Amino acid sequence: MLIHRRTVLTGLALAGLGPGFASAMEIVEVGTVLSATGQTTGQLRGEKRALQVGEPVFIDDMLATGAAARLAARLGDATRLSLGERTRVRIDKFLVDRGGELLLERGAILFDRPDDQPSGPLNVTTPFGLIAARGTKFFAGPSDGVFGIFVEHGVVTVATKGGQVTLTNGLGTNLVNARKAPTEPTSWSTLRIAQAEASVIAEPTMEQAPPAAAAPRARQPAPKP
Repeated sequence: MLIHRRTVLTGLALAGLGPGFASAMEIVEVGTVLSATGQTTGQLRGEKRALQVGEPVFIDDMLATGAAARLAARLGDATRLSLGERTRVRIDKFLVDRGGELLLERGAILFDRPDDQPSGPLNVTTPFGLIAARGTKFFAGPSDGVFGIFVEHGVVTVATKGGQVTLTNGLGTNLVNARKAPTEPTSWSTLRIAQAEASVIAEPTMEQAPPAAAAPRARQPAPKP
């Protein structure tokens, strides 16, 4: 998917504003909403809108979810960004095959980019520190009472004011605050990994579940002649 540039021109000619102002109003589309459940919104330049499947997302968009809500968006050609409930993420920069920058204000995310895709570094700023990833799938968010980062595949460096660690396949770390170093990389339990993923991926609704098999009906006696 190409990154589209959309220019807001309505009223500029009437206002007598020049090309410089027009370029300042340019908005850049970087992805599309893949799934949305519950209250999901995007906010761009002060304008908030509800997000539904197929809606575009843009540079500087603040993506947000409410209680029990989930949101997933495709960025570029093959990157998937999933948000858990009560999450706020701003897309500061995203360039196809060149990486990007996200600001995670609160909540949990799952970033998924295939290893076989060309990619640049991705930086995620969080309240606890900086996450620097390359060609990877990782979770970042509340887990077991702390802020946890877990890498399914790829390489992720997690840095705080107190120090940094590098995570590779199957390793995770915990952050307590921005001044304390991340804990040493360690394997997470299967249960913790499952709970982390469940916190950002929407579960099938009752409407999506397959219908239950109908109970066999009792055979009616044949009428007497």
